Amino acid sequence: MSTAGTGIKNRPFIYLLLLLPTAIVLGAYALLAGKLPEMTATHWSSTYPDGFTRTAVFVPVCIGLCILGAITGVISLALRSKPALFMVLLFAGGLLSWSAAGVFVGSAVPTALAETPETAVLGGMMVVLIACSLLGIAPLWVSGIYQQYTRQSVEARQARSDAAQGIQRPVAAGTPVMARQEFNQTMEAPWWMRLLCLVVFAALFIAVALPLLTGDSQDGDWVGFIVAMTLSAVACVSILGLIWIRVSISGDRFRVSSAVLGFPMRTIKIDEIESATSEKIVPMMWGGWGWRIIPGGSAIVMKEHEGLVFELKNKKRFAVTIPESQQAADLLNARMACGKQ
Repeated sequence: MSTAGTGIKNRPFIYLLLLLPTAIVLGAYALLAGKLPEMTATHWSSTYPDGFTRTAVFVPVCIGLCILGAITGVISLALRSKPALFMVLLFAGGLLSWSAAGVFVGSAVPTALAETPETAVLGGMMVVLIACSLLGIAPLWVSGIYQQYTRQSVEARQARSDAAQGIQRPVAAGTPVMARQEFNQTMEAPWWMRLLCLVVFAALFIAVALPLLTGDSQDGDWVGFIVAMTLSAVACVSILGLIWIRVSISGDRFRVSSAVLGFPMRTIKIDEIESATSEKIVPMMWGGWGWRIIPGGSAIVMKEHEGLVFELKNKKRFAVTIPESQQAADLLNARMACGKQ
């Protein structure tokens, strides 16, 4: 399987993501060099350290790992014709660089702030460690190769399945009758997303409204009550509007809107689409559930389900889960073909 026909997206951003961890480590060390003791707390048992490394060893190792990860990632960019190797090296390089930067900041900062390495407290640095681990996959994600490789894998698997079952899918391009058809489908979110509306409202009610209504708070807190209830209502309405979506193709537009409140969520003109395909959409491949904005595109994901995936002419991607996605893809491709004639 080859991605030779697809260029690597966001190259400058990828270089930045690969080189930034080294800059972070060097910058942090420049600020903390005079405050770091001979030993640095490098292993933590919950909040407090239970393992230590000589600072003279710890610092160069972290810098070296960041540089090694950056070099590995940069080398991978020359291997676009070998997508599997490209993805492995870019993923390994990004993860190595960002993990090393996270470990350095998460260990050096608490050590420098404490009186002794033994009294260092990890505290909020745990967030830094988690964030750096997540950023480790960002270079691979923004390159677009992983998404292209996945799409080609799905298409190849579908082709093998169709061949085994003797199914021959019709070619929709250029069919005037299909180009005049309309498409209208809805999809509901899973039950836990609907339950989230009630949880948000109940949590705010218990935390803010209940003390006021029982007389345990002062009159001045009514301003906070009004603000909290307003925010609660906005949050609930926003979530409610996302739990049931409608996808329609009418005229020269593809539209996703809230089936509950009717507000538009995404509108795409036919002439903005490079390609439209029906694929199985896995939430974690698109950043999770709900209305997602990710590097290189966006998605509206209700659950793991079939859906439409767009490659847009502005090099962005968009995905939405919807039933009968193959019918929608055929209709869009037919209209695109008619528009080119």
